[in-house]
Amino acid sequence: MVHHLILLSSGRSGTHLHQTMMRHGLEKAVVLGELFNPSSPFGLETQTPEFIGMLEEETGIEVDPGKAKALAGYVREDPVVFLNALSTVCDRLGYDYLCYSILPKQLPGRLIEDILFRFDCSCAFLTRERFARYVSLVKARQLGAWKWVDTTSLKPEITMDGFLEDAGPTDDWFQFLSETVLAAGLDVRHFSYNADLNQPAQTSFYGLQRRYRGLCELSAFDFSLIPDFKQERETDPFRSIANGAHFRAALQQASLIAYAFAEPDVFSADGYV
Repeated sequence: MVHHLILLSSGRSGTHLHQTMMRHGLEKAVVLGELFNPSSPFGLETQTPEFIGMLEEETGIEVDPGKAKALAGYVREDPVVFLNALSTVCDRLGYDYLCYSILPKQLPGRLIEDILFRFDCSCAFLTRERFARYVSLVKARQLGAWKWVDTTSLKPEITMDGFLEDAGPTDDWFQFLSETVLAAGLDVRHFSYNADLNQPAQTSFYGLQRRYRGLCELSAFDFSLIPDFKQERETDPFRSIANGAHFRAALQQASLIAYAFAEPDVFSADGYV
């Protein structure tokens, strides 16, 4: 039976890089991206014609990544049914792992609970510092570009209200996930964007390999397959925005500097991870 390895994260936290490394390093695995993204079930477009053909047999629908919106609607209408179909195809083809990510607002909480309790699965949390992640999110939204675009020159203005309206629900998201994972008794890993992924590809990979040990075995690959590219080359988030000095002062006045530069808390049966 295929094992579901689910990445639980929030946007602009390195999920694409994590899944790319898993795709290259994890054998006998189908590695997808944001399977429940409302615009497209990311990752299906990389699968073989044989895989897509079997998935169409199991679902009874046309699985055409070129019709992304319609396909996304089907996947999100009953994700458990679709995951059952994916699992069956993986079993038929002899895969050991089915990997995908879930981000905030992509599925109702009750459906996430259903997935985590129903399938043979493990979870990995991936978090990022609140302020840096929010700046990256604002830039991506303004440019309409989510990967492979240099956003360094864009200097948006950031408001305290906007930051907190993003940070609070994101904290709640990870709290809900932590409680659900704890209740389901799942094996958990926790990765940090800064500590684990914002590194040279080889360093990041060997960190993932070490931390995933006991759950799955990752094998080294040609690291030149991972582009040496950062969407944001400025390391100081205050210098990445137009009103950096003003926003720093606002955070200090509200005693929120430490909060802004911390990551959301996550925990498992072993405590905080």
